[in-house]
Amino acid sequence: MKISTALIFVLAFSAFFSISAQNVDFSKENFSGDKKGLRKAIKNLKKGDAYYYGTDRGYNEAVLYYLQAYEFNPNNAFLNYKIANCYLNSLEKYNALKYAEKAYELDPNAAPDLDYVLGMAYQQKLKFAEAMLAYDRFLQKTQNPDTIKIVQKKIDECKNGKEFIKKKEYVVENIGDVINTPYAEYVPLIKADESVLVFTSRRPEESNKKRKKSKISNFDYDYYENIFRSINKGVNGWDTPTRLPSPINVPKKHSASVSLSLDGSVIYMYKSTNNGDIYFSKLNGNDWSNPKELPGKINTNKYTESHITVSFDGKTAYIVSDRPGGLGGKDIWKSELQDDNTWSEPVNLGPTINTEYDEDGPFLHPDGRTLYFSSRGHNTMGGFDIFETEFKNGEWTKPLNMGYPINSPDDDVFFVLTADGKNAYLSSVKENGYGKQDIYSIRPFEKKVFKEFQMVLFKGILKDKETHLEIGGKVNITDNKASKEIFEADVNSKDGTFLVSLPSGRNYGIAVESEGYLFHSENFDLIIPEGYKEVVKIIYLEKVKAGTKLTLNNVFFDFDKSDLKPESTVELNRAIELLNKYPNLKIEIAGHTDNIGNDSYNQKLSERRAIAVRDYLVKNGFPENRIVKVVGYGSKINLESNDTKEGRAKNRRVEFIISE
Repeated sequence: MKISTALIFVLAFSAFFSISAQNVDFSKENFSGDKKGLRKAIKNLKKGDAYYYGTDRGYNEAVLYYLQAYEFNPNNAFLNYKIANCYLNSLEKYNALKYAEKAYELDPNAAPDLDYVLGMAYQQKLKFAEAMLAYDRFLQKTQNPDTIKIVQKKIDECKNGKEFIKKKEYVVENIGDVINTPYAEYVPLIKADESVLVFTSRRPEESNKKRKKSKISNFDYDYYENIFRSINKGVNGWDTPTRLPSPINVPKKHSASVSLSLDGSVIYMYKSTNNGDIYFSKLNGNDWSNPKELPGKINTNKYTESHITVSFDGKTAYIVSDRPGGLGGKDIWKSELQDDNTWSEPVNLGPTINTEYDEDGPFLHPDGRTLYFSSRGHNTMGGFDIFETEFKNGEWTKPLNMGYPINSPDDDVFFVLTADGKNAYLSSVKENGYGKQDIYSIRPFEKKVFKEFQMVLFKGILKDKETHLEIGGKVNITDNKASKEIFEADVNSKDGTFLVSLPSGRNYGIAVESEGYLFHSENFDLIIPEGYKEVVKIIYLEKVKAGTKLTLNNVFFDFDKSDLKPESTVELNRAIELLNKYPNLKIEIAGHTDNIGNDSYNQKLSERRAIAVRDYLVKNGFPENRIVKVVGYGSKINLESNDTKEGRAKNRRVEFIISE
């Protein structure tokens, strides 16, 4: 159900000027000494009314004319009421109270819903007791069940707010005028390591600052949305943001970013086609691809899809849509990426998450199981509030309100959190901001992190082993237990870096390939959660030539056995594929163990394991005559110290040595 600020808006059209001893009407009798000023004021009133009554989005324009009339006569109750209502329908709700109080002081009956407007104005200023009194007065004047429900919810919000403001758990700070301007900045999006910030702004173009040339007269009388990008300079803060070039931003059209992949290589955008659809653009080197509509069934022709967040592996999307089958206006839905790379029909997340009111701005943390979203329902303190929920035992937990000062009586939407849980970002409207919406940073007041996440954030840098220069390539991530590839990404040759989140609960194999090089593999066993870790590693790739070694880090054996475990097949198949690209190469298969056990036994065990790998290769079509030697070295050749569990794991391996 859509909640209107003025409730029964048609009542505002009534020609009522209840004159009291204090109220001053715009009449010749009251301003006989300044007829010219009166005519100008009445003209401004009429211009303001044309926007106020003529369009749903005219409040920002109407108030400009009303304020000019107010300068001439500040003591008209109905004008004060309309100014207050304009502000309550704008981003500057905090300005409403002065005028709502003045209207009530001049004439408590200036408008049928003045008590309601006054209550909202008090609520915005955290004056919850005064707000509830005003709402109670309004309830005495209405018999409409829908109106009573709306006002009762407002009273409940005030009760929630009184409790939330008792405890301040977070520090919220404006990130400054390098990013924020007198115009609107919103939907902050961050690369998982906090190195890049992407956001949407409605600032004018530098070459065209004349408002009438840039505004959108048929929508909301504001500048077009554009997408900006800023680089984190560490202790020096954020760099001056740059407006992304075409095809991301297009002159005289809206470009609004709604989500960013955790590695910053994919921007998801909202476009107004088909009542609102979601598009995506990929970073290729220094250039962004032409935005394309999401393939599959996420977007609809008749309904609005306005926001999206995608899981770390790119396989699951949570979207915002007002399509049929939901519980309220806008709901959060889930869609899965299918084998043909199209998105499945979305499924509603259900009543634990969605309410009869609107939900918006979902953000799935890189841990893959913690979801933040905004809602007008649940136990809000007004407008949209930010909530946290976690996927446990096959279901979402009851959403937790993030509390004050993250949440306020105004709309608080688009919350994002770094992978390490130390810093969050939020777009919000606050009285002491730079203008309209600003972007704010948030950190816990006493705790070090928002939450103890269970995951590894892995940053790899691909380099040529001989030249140490960065190279491009492809990264594949496999769930080893399921023997299923769950993620792939192309690495930009410009910097050779990739960033990936590895939530706990799985054993992962990471394979890196580049044309002309042997592939490199890494293994991360995260079955047992060990908290949050960041791993930065330079991965040196070797050219395919005689003498180079290919270590198979994702080939597994049970303890003291030589039978290949099923989760080894993905890596072995990848090795066969690579070797088949070079049909003239021959290999030696070498097995190695750690130093647990005696030398003789380890030598035999390592040889049996090398033989098991040979047998798999031959069984799966690799020519046996290209295998020149199968040998076990026991614990003689170590990569790491055998004094640690991690070192011993590295030493238990099988290698291919290119012989020619």
